[in-house]
Amino acid sequence: MSITSSTENADNVENAEKGPDPAQPTWIVEWDGPNDPENPHNWSPKYKLFVSSVLIMLPLVVNIGSSVMSGTAPSLEKEFHVSSELAVLTTTMFLIGFITGPLIFGPLSEKYGRRWPILSGVVLFATFCIPIALAQNFYTILISRFFSGAFGASSMAVTGGALTDVWNTAISRGISLDYFVATAFVGPVIGPIVGDFITQSYLGWRWTMWITMIIAYSFSIFAVLVLPETFGPTLLTAKAARLRFETKNWALHSKEEESETTMNSFVKVYLVRPWILLATEPIMILVTLYMGFLYGLLFLFFQGFPISFVEQRGWKPQIGSLSFLGLFVGIIIGLVGMFTWSVTIFARQVNSTPGKSIPERRLPPMIVGAIGLPIGLFWFAWTSNPHISWGVEIVAPALVSSSMFAIFISGLKYIVDVYLIYANSAISANTVVRSCFGAGFPLFANAMYHNLGFPWATSLLAFLAVALAPVPVVFLFYGQKIRMWSRMSANKT
Repeated sequence: MSITSSTENADNVENAEKGPDPAQPTWIVEWDGPNDPENPHNWSPKYKLFVSSVLIMLPLVVNIGSSVMSGTAPSLEKEFHVSSELAVLTTTMFLIGFITGPLIFGPLSEKYGRRWPILSGVVLFATFCIPIALAQNFYTILISRFFSGAFGASSMAVTGGALTDVWNTAISRGISLDYFVATAFVGPVIGPIVGDFITQSYLGWRWTMWITMIIAYSFSIFAVLVLPETFGPTLLTAKAARLRFETKNWALHSKEEESETTMNSFVKVYLVRPWILLATEPIMILVTLYMGFLYGLLFLFFQGFPISFVEQRGWKPQIGSLSFLGLFVGIIIGLVGMFTWSVTIFARQVNSTPGKSIPERRLPPMIVGAIGLPIGLFWFAWTSNPHISWGVEIVAPALVSSSMFAIFISGLKYIVDVYLIYANSAISANTVVRSCFGAGFPLFANAMYHNLGFPWATSLLAFLAVALAPVPVVFLFYGQKIRMWSRMSANKT
């Protein structure tokens, strides 16, 4: 164990006035050297992969739950006598919960570690599926969806931090975040497929929630048994507590125990700083706006795809939901592309300048995605005519989703690299804003598609994508200058 001891010289008033003598050690518990096996950075690669897999499965389940009710709208309209616009609120209310969740679970994970905020949140996410499955009125469904989303957001708010606790190199950390972010895209894409098949079967729409609950509880129980704590300060605090009892030296403590979170510091760090970043930082504003548009676009598709494939082409709802597989394939292509980029070109760049982080190196895949997205949307728009083979149309979503993934993950890594010590605040603000887009876009989807027609409605989205496409190009050439001017960019290299 690595402990530094301290002694007090109460009689030496002069030294006391000068402050602690740096030559005198303190009873702070630290890692036992750089190779301490208790440090998550030193876990074996196999164990790191196992822990990462468990961590990533939890947000995947939650994200499937975010959209699993999108296919239940006709059944809800019929049973509860609500309009199609109100039926869409089952997804919107879940995403509104996503807005509030990070503001709660982010701070909790910094104070109490990663494990219990994630697990308690997912358990409560599953618990609030029960009143939905038993609901006798539409208000119960909406309220429960909100709380299910708020608690489920714990997995999205905390898992990224847990992965960075485990993987300590820029390349490995980036790859782990690629897989984590993939759950934010894959989950919502799988949800409508699962939801449609359950709803159209003899089980009915209520079983979308029963099955979600069963899966979430199952993964939660498994995670409780096998998932360790990953947050270094929390592990050192537990280590200090253990050593105090073993050595009877009650002065032993961790660095974390020397500071106390006051209400003032809590408000400043977790509630005020994210909005300062969002209001004053050009990089933060534009990247967050771009990512918010992508997240809104993803959830808008859950209304748009049924219009194109079920209403216009006359497919059955279950078969129509299979069109989302085009998005799924694109996400996998994007994930493979980002992995290949990380272990080849990006790895060479990092190794060429050891110890120096250049955020703009994250942007080339984002530029490629910015070019591919409007092309895919225009393709999707003008091949939607029922007289054109569905095979031609179904390829377009693959290009769209692979481009969206490249933009999203590159943008996320870019703001993390730019703001470094303020990364948590940046991610919190980004999460809240993009959840607002995700919650809002489905509300006008039906009206937009039916009033403009599918080709022009989708073309409108493509024109917005064209307008946002210059963002990564601007930062590639001028990002360093903007960072030099920034008051909150911790990386000015």
